[in-house]
Amino acid sequence: MGNVAWWSQAEAFIAQPWVTILLLVAACLLLFHDLLTPLTWGVTGTLGVIFFALVLLAHAVSGVGVAVLIGGVALLLIETHLLPGRGIAALLGFGLVFGGMYLSLTGGAQHYSSGFALAAAAAVTIFSVVTFFAYLPKSPVWKQLGRELVAQAAGTETFSELPSHWIGKRGQVVTALRPVGVVVIEGRQLTVVTEGEFLEPGIEVEITEIAGDRIVVDPIVALVA
Repeated sequence: MGNVAWWSQAEAFIAQPWVTILLLVAACLLLFHDLLTPLTWGVTGTLGVIFFALVLLAHAVSGVGVAVLIGGVALLLIETHLLPGRGIAALLGFGLVFGGMYLSLTGGAQHYSSGFALAAAAAVTIFSVVTFFAYLPKSPVWKQLGRELVAQAAGTETFSELPSHWIGKRGQVVTALRPVGVVVIEGRQLTVVTEGEFLEPGIEVEITEIAGDRIVVDPIVALVA
C-alpha cells in the first residue's frame, strides 16, 4: 500500500502542466543531444527515455499513443543514423512524435491540463529541435564539445599542432560525422568536423581548413561536383 500511495502522489505531481512541460522538454533535449553525438547510446539518451516514460505513465496513456510515439522516435533514429540529410524521415518522425504526445496526454483524466501542457511543450520542443539542428551543430562551442567527446571515446590524436600543409590531404570517415567524428588520413586517426553536414563511415573526405585545434573536411564527391 505504501508503494501505491507513493506512486499516486508522484503521478499527481508529474501530471501537473508545468511539471509535464519541464519533463518533456528535458527529455527532448537529452535525446537530441544523444542523437547528435557521434557515439553509441549514452546516459543522456537513457535519461531522456526515462523522463518520457514518467510522463506517459503519469497521464495513463493508451497503447496507441505509445506506439505512435515509438514510431516517431524510430524515424528520427533512421534520419540521424541511417539516412542523414534527407529530411523526410525527420519530418515524419516529428509528426508522429507530436501525434503520439497528443494521443498520450489527452487520453487520461487530465484532459484539459494535458492540452495546455501539450501546446506549451510542443512549442518549446519545436524551438529546441530547430536550435539543435540549425544552429548548435555549427557553433564553435558545440564543435569543440563534440571534438573532445569523440577524441576521448576513440583515442584519437589531438590536432592542435597539425601543420597547415595537411590542407588538401584526403582520407576516409571512420565514425559518422554529425558533424564531428573521426577520419583516417595517412594512417593517422584525427577528430574532424564538417560545416554542418552529416557524413557516414566510408565516405572519402578532404581537409579544407585547419585553424588552431579545428580541422574542417568536405566530402570529395561534393568538391568535384
